[in-house]
Amino acid sequence: MKVIYGGMVIRMSTDYKTYGFRFLDTANGPFCQLFAVGYEYVNDYRYIWDGLKRVDGPLFLFQYTISGYGCVEMNGETFQVGPGHAFMVEIPSNHRYYLPEKSNSWEFYYILIRPNAIVEQWEELVKQLGRVPKIPEDSSVILFLKNVFSAAGKNHISDGFRASSIVYQFIMELYRFSNAYKKEINTWPATIKTAVEYMEENYASLQSLEDIADAVGLSKYHFTRTFKKTTGYTPIEYVTKIRLEIAVKLLRHTELTIDEIAREIGYSTGSYFIKVFRQWLGFPPGEFRLGKDLAYVNQFTFD
Repeated sequence: MKVIYGGMVIRMSTDYKTYGFRFLDTANGPFCQLFAVGYEYVNDYRYIWDGLKRVDGPLFLFQYTISGYGCVEMNGETFQVGPGHAFMVEIPSNHRYYLPEKSNSWEFYYILIRPNAIVEQWEELVKQLGRVPKIPEDSSVILFLKNVFSAAGKNHISDGFRASSIVYQFIMELYRFSNAYKKEINTWPATIKTAVEYMEENYASLQSLEDIADAVGLSKYHFTRTFKKTTGYTPIEYVTKIRLEIAVKLLRHTELTIDEIAREIGYSTGSYFIKVFRQWLGFPPGEFRLGKDLAYVNQFTFD
């Protein structure tokens, strides 16, 4: 079914459409629900949506600007949403988005999703990305959104199970983007880059969080908050990640004992190393080395 949203939108091309979906086969049960996907061009200043007046909720809205710009107001703060930026809001909620008088037009893609089965994930993504995230147009998130719109136009979204998988994949693409951004070291503050280099060089001798914080000249509390926000890990988790990646290689490619590997990577006892290894991988290092009843893995990447 095709439906049109946007109030006073003036369409400049037949490419601009909105496709709505209502599938009875997934109306009940633990399924994600795709409500609509659209591609719009707005140049009428009467274009406005008030998040407290809409009657089509509850919904989650992700809207991404291709050209021009619009504005979104959230809880008394106004954001200009230009090319390469999106905004994420819940419907209903205290927000308003519109074409401001200083903007000639606003071209954007958007997707509307029912909250079913994804509330926690959506809230976590908003926390990670912010309400108005900057996302490159060639990112997997936006390419996927465009592909969904194209599939809708070709009637390729024909049942609720396909629509549910699309919603789930879109949410996963947002997670991938958020985590990939955190892994781009060139975007990290200089203090965090220095801390990571220090950890990678001194993982075997680090004794405490204070050692790392002192190396970059920050209090351990400020350092911990900044490091977690930047990398997605706590400093201790990051050191553990480094140690276990090396431990896996030592288990596979050397004859060192468990106690010797523990000391090699910075743990004082083999028993503590076994405990940490089991927590992260689900089985003890001895079983991993033997490979009995386990897939034979030469290297683990913890990300």
